[in-house]
Amino acid sequence: MAEVLLFRPIYDPFTRSTPTFPWGLVYVAAPLVERGMDVRIIDECVTPDWRDEVARLLEREPPAAVGISAMTGEQLRFGLDFARFVRERSRAAIVWGGVHPSLLPEQTARHPLVDFVVAGEGEYAFAELVERLKRGQDTDGIPGVFRGRDGEVSGSLAEGFLDMAALPPVPYHLVDVEQYIRPRPELGAHRYFELCTSRGCPHHCGFCYIESVHRSRWRPLDADEVIERLKDLTARFRVDCVLFREDNFFAGRPRVEAIAARLIEANLGIKWAASCRIDYFATYPPAFIERLRRSGCVLLTFGVESGANRVLDVIGKGITVEMVMEVVRKVKESGIRGTYHFMGGFPTETPAEFLDTCRLINHILAVAPETVVREMSVFTPYPGIGLIPACERAGYQAPDSLEGWLAMDWSHPERPWLSPRQSRLIGDAQFLIARLNHPSRAVRAWARLRWRQLLRRPQGIRLFERPAIEWAKKRRART
Repeated sequence: MAEVLLFRPIYDPFTRSTPTFPWGLVYVAAPLVERGMDVRIIDECVTPDWRDEVARLLEREPPAAVGISAMTGEQLRFGLDFARFVRERSRAAIVWGGVHPSLLPEQTARHPLVDFVVAGEGEYAFAELVERLKRGQDTDGIPGVFRGRDGEVSGSLAEGFLDMAALPPVPYHLVDVEQYIRPRPELGAHRYFELCTSRGCPHHCGFCYIESVHRSRWRPLDADEVIERLKDLTARFRVDCVLFREDNFFAGRPRVEAIAARLIEANLGIKWAASCRIDYFATYPPAFIERLRRSGCVLLTFGVESGANRVLDVIGKGITVEMVMEVVRKVKESGIRGTYHFMGGFPTETPAEFLDTCRLINHILAVAPETVVREMSVFTPYPGIGLIPACERAGYQAPDSLEGWLAMDWSHPERPWLSPRQSRLIGDAQFLIARLNHPSRAVRAWARLRWRQLLRRPQGIRLFERPAIEWAKKRRART
């Protein structure tokens, strides 16, 4: 019997890449396992045919609770499909958590397929809720738990944050870890995995939801604990390269220095990758960067977002285009690989400013041809972010129900403030950037030719009989 069933909905049914590890569900499961409960985790990213298994679990004996974790957008759609499946077959309490329910707990709790919402860090709040449900006790008054009844919602956010080091051990046995390990030949890695060693971020980027969820508080594990967890991963799963998948790994430079020093001393033979801010790396002296390289750092990912200084100011990024160019040079000279992410479609951004972003991408690829520009996201007005007032001034209206958020999509270039010309320009850039590093030489050559044409024709280009934005619409409609 599964006393608790945890589910992560798929977020992109067309992706073929190895899915990210379901850290959110695994962390939530840890206190339940510590209390002796039987927990099952189902990740739709690796178990698309979950229905038969879930039906069998529900037929045996209804679990006390079913937990669903979801971000804003398409993941909500698949989460609602799962909730509907459960509701038709069981009386188990349906509990929602994750980013979107944490941003809008009261609105989420009003949906008929939501019994409870756990907002924020839910490890202990959810465990307490499950304990009370099992015993048939009153569920009111648990900090961080919201409940909707008869159109009214009760509940309140928890005060403060959890200590990551005090959480129970990660229950890796609840998932098939091998499904999340993959090779990264370009990094010399055969078994590439990920690890989370901090939560939150102290910065205030206007497009990011993290400030709303973590209130600009950064909470890390100390260097010694990080090393112990790395040793555990190498011993358990023979991992040879780790991605520090977290909001801001480099927020505390002394901690990073200590981690690098201990990695060199321990000689674990493990490579590592992380995301870093442009303004951080711009200040790093050569000695510190060399220490990162010697400790096994093989890849750093930077969020640049825009190639226009005015836009960078508007979104609160805290960097300049000139700073980006300097960092690209420093990264190239360091021997560490760099990847750069960009975003278009911000409110008040002009087509000329978006083309400045495309020209900055060109500059990066000219200075460092081995660099990979991973993607061109489209700015998405997630609830609670700093740019919402600017979006509203441009005609945006936030959805007033959970279903209204299903169409929120960071990859689809249509927003109320974008003209058809701007949407088409962004869609074409997205399509081509995704192919600039394609494995096929012929595809790369075609993409680079079209990319040069795009820079000369800011009205966009006709890639096929229909522009790329129409291709993106058709792809999305198939979901």
